[in-house]
Amino acid sequence: MLAAVIATFFAALVIAKSFDEFRRGREPWPVFMAWFTMWSAVVVIAVFPELTDWVRERLFGPQSGLGTIFGIAIVLLLFLSYRIYLKAERVERTLNQLISDLALHELDKGRHDK
Repeated sequence: MLAAVIATFFAALVIAKSFDEFRRGREPWPVFMAWFTMWSAVVVIAVFPELTDWVRERLFGPQSGLGTIFGIAIVLLLFLSYRIYLKAERVERTLNQLISDLALHELDKGRHDK
């Protein structure tokens, strides 16, 4: 139950932030859909953990016991990767804007020097 609450909380944060970034034009549609799909899957798995038990039993055999701890760790890692992705995108946008501004400034400066 705790894992489901934690996963749902982080998923709601990421999906809301990703949608806001998409709505503002800072994130393309495929990226928004990838994050939405990934975090929706996290919520489904957190709410219905028997799905993973069924798949794991079919693939790996009997239960190993550390599933909840690893599940929470995966959710936190996904959340951190999303935050890093957002920061990298923001830095890239800022860098592109700075380069464009500098190029226009140099071009304008060159015209006035002649």
